[in-house]
Amino acid sequence: MTPVADDSTDGRRIFLVIVVAVVLLAGGIGFFVGANGASVAPTITVFGGIDIPTTPATMTLYGMVLALVSLGVLFGLVTLASRFDDVDDTDQPD
Repeated sequence: MTPVADDSTDGRRIFLVIVVAVVLLAGGIGFFVGANGASVAPTITVFGGIDIPTTPATMTLYGMVLALVSLGVLFGLVTLASRFDDVDDTDQPD
């Protein structure tokens, strides 16, 4: 019988790389939107009442924060769901 490796550190490392890539991509898209959208709409309303200026810096920050919060919630839900996993890997046949 081969020992089972602890995959939790590998999974967390992969998730961290994905989070960094998505947050940087969201920041890049936010910068692009802020740089090109200011002439069309000088401000935008988010979350039903918060007005933010359409500048490259604010759109970059908004995109990065929104991506980070979304992925944090997703990771939290996956972590919560994994606590209810009843499958024991040692009982599986080889």
